[in-house]
Amino acid sequence: MIGIILAAGRGQRLSRDVDLEMIGPKCLLTINGYTLLERMVSDLMSSNVDTINIVVGYKAEAVQEVCTTLSKKYGASFNLVNNNDYLSTNTAYSLNIGLDNIDNEDVVIFNGDTLYDYNILNNLLKISQTVISVDNKKALTDESFKLRIVNNQIEAIGKTLTIENATGEFIGISKIARGDLKEAKRLLKTLISDDLNNYYDFIYQSISMSGNLAYSFTNGLKWTEIDDIHDLMYAKSIADVSDGTRGHLR
Repeated sequence: MIGIILAAGRGQRLSRDVDLEMIGPKCLLTINGYTLLERMVSDLMSSNVDTINIVVGYKAEAVQEVCTTLSKKYGASFNLVNNNDYLSTNTAYSLNIGLDNIDNEDVVIFNGDTLYDYNILNNLLKISQTVISVDNKKALTDESFKLRIVNNQIEAIGKTLTIENATGEFIGISKIARGDLKEAKRLLKTLISDDLNNYYDFIYQSISMSGNLAYSFTNGLKWTEIDDIHDLMYAKSIADVSDGTRGHLR
């Protein structure tokens, strides 16, 4: 299994309150003594992942420096993939290049700005097919990347989906089974050709229509993406509980 961490973006909203020029991309935010990146790396290494591809762009050299340390600490093998167009592209583009040299492996994918309870990942990895993690408990907002699941298919997905019609929120942790990898790559290329600023999340709607997509519900386990200062404050408030699920953090 290969891990992919998407960490190319600048974090413009958070940079209004946090000096990301000094820190680097959001995956390098330190909360409760650990960066978001270290949590993901330690989790992946405890889940028998062979290699971790990190798609970098903004402050890529800072990620490279941290990876040198993490490689020694956890024995991780990293492959840093540069999205040189990170200012004008989005996550579909980043995931497409992150998958470029992967052909016959299961792939677990993280948005690099997510803090989460390890049990969320562990529950997802127990499912053998292509699967996404969905929060089915939290109060949704207009900014939530919402989805509506009907008869095990994603009927609608995106921020514009109304809250009252949503099943929950895709939290940015997923796995593409090797049997779906070729189709996922094709779908990504279609998204990119339509709009360089597309989100990769939309490929899962198409995969769901074939009946190949499973859902791993968080059922109240804590997580947050970190888009702004309020998200960062919430991440700090749940970090102790989240890290209590990680016996492999060193």
